[in-house]
Amino acid sequence: MTMAGECETGEEVGCILLAEACLPEQRTVDGKAFPLVLTPSSPLESAVDACKLLHTCRPFLEQKLKEHGALFLRGFPLCGGVDFHAAVEALSWPTLPYIGSAPRTQVVGLVYTANDANPDVAINFHHEMAQIADASTWPSKVLFFCETPPLEGGQTPIIMSHKVTQGLWMQCPDFMQKLEDQGLRYLKVLPMVKDPAHISLQGWPVVFGTSDKEEAEERAKKNYNAKVEWLPEGHMSLSSGPFKATKDFGQEGGNAWFNMIAAYYSGLSHKVGMSPKQPYDVVFGDGSPLPEDAVATCMKLHEENSVDIPWQQGDLMIVDNFLAMHGRRAYKPPRQILVSLCR
Repeated sequence: MTMAGECETGEEVGCILLAEACLPEQRTVDGKAFPLVLTPSSPLESAVDACKLLHTCRPFLEQKLKEHGALFLRGFPLCGGVDFHAAVEALSWPTLPYIGSAPRTQVVGLVYTANDANPDVAINFHHEMAQIADASTWPSKVLFFCETPPLEGGQTPIIMSHKVTQGLWMQCPDFMQKLEDQGLRYLKVLPMVKDPAHISLQGWPVVFGTSDKEEAEERAKKNYNAKVEWLPEGHMSLSSGPFKATKDFGQEGGNAWFNMIAAYYSGLSHKVGMSPKQPYDVVFGDGSPLPEDAVATCMKLHEENSVDIPWQQGDLMIVDNFLAMHGRRAYKPPRQILVSLCR
């Protein structure tokens, strides 16, 4: 175990109180550890001690997060949702409400379950709330906490987003140029009531917080830049965008792969249309389908660049949502991972 970086002005306290550790699953990305793994330099006796340390080390953590894209904190005596909420408050980053249709349960304050989808479902890589039109609502940080580790699987894999963008420009330049020229449109059908067959298909009254169709349309336009079509039986069809597929957040390696292609792509909307049984797709801005081979290359790049660290109780992972993507592996329950979104 080595001290976490050379002590410099503004980082001296963090260098003293936190130590860098190594895990076999870590990668080196552009010469830096990904994620940076940190542990307390000395054992902590309580959650109160942990929160005090996090508060004191916040400037250090912010700097390291910018440098590495993600931090993985292990060895902190945090036990459950209340402790995690206290840790988030100690870091003093403004928390944000979740906007979207993923099935989540509010635990305490703005702490949620990460995703209530069935254990056998893997969740593809994405940036949190990348499908939301208003950039001011995007969280810059996503904090994950392990309350109950799974018996098997269940990692929250992460990747540095610009590596996907780089790989696609090298392997699929025509695809990337068309994305740059036209952007993306997301297609989704929300039913009247939640459909348990799909991982993030809440009923539209739940998603938009109203059962009034006109009000729901207004919120769909505001949140997703979406056009709405009402289908039989009260189902809601949304076409949102166009959105840029990549974003420049100042990463030295290039633009982030800031989109929901992996989560939305089905390639079926031009074949069978959109319905509650076929609720997702993503297309080019002109409505033409994405090439299957390019999407397959994207998925391959995800797996080639992923980091999967098995959860232990009390682990805290902080992800820069503008630099890194995350997902979820299928798992054998029980598993309880909590999340908080911060500006």
